[in-house]
Amino acid sequence: MDLLSGFFITAEKANIVFNMLLGLIAGVIITGGYILANKNKRFSKNFAITVLLLPVIMTIVIPFIATDLKKTLSLAGVFALVRFRSIPGDSKDILYVFFSIAVGLIIGLNDYFLGFVMTIVVTLLFVLLSRFWKDNQKQVLKITIPEDMNYKDVFNDIFDKYLLKYDVKNVRTSNMGTLFTIAYWIQPKANADIKAFIDELRTRNGNLNIILENSDDEQIPVL
Repeated sequence: MDLLSGFFITAEKANIVFNMLLGLIAGVIITGGYILANKNKRFSKNFAITVLLLPVIMTIVIPFIATDLKKTLSLAGVFALVRFRSIPGDSKDILYVFFSIAVGLIIGLNDYFLGFVMTIVVTLLFVLLSRFWKDNQKQVLKITIPEDMNYKDVFNDIFDKYLLKYDVKNVRTSNMGTLFTIAYWIQPKANADIKAFIDELRTRNGNLNIILENSDDEQIPVL
């Protein structure tokens, strides 16, 4: 009989199921905001699913650990392990994970008003800031040069002609040390002719590889 009692519906279990539904609704809102904010960019579908389900999971877990310090510390250890095992990503993605967990926690504690106010306000702020506060001019430029070319100042005259700012972020050898690949953060001038810019670089580096890509990640680019 004690074994079957776990299947009986109690007021507490009904409340948890209700919280799960609200957590799912909040997760849909959060995920929709994430997709909308990254509409013109690539984003991970797996991450979107994670953000969708995190609030639901938290609404289930919180009632069982809210009054037990040992269980709370155990959950914190699990999150720390998951974070340790994760590959470092965009700081906004890390923020979104924490946001989803916080919403699930608040809903799991039955504070629905605060949970949904937080969901809507933070999601709207995230979408607005991501869509309208852009640094579109910030790009990554990767140039391959032969080993006998001094990369330090070789492109400065071309950079001064087309760019407002530029900075070397990474230098790497390739092809058994016969080539160098230099990565720069660059900010082109307004109305700069990018094709002419690349053509001049190709002339200077012997028509070796040149890659220009947008980036809003402040980590050093991987070559």
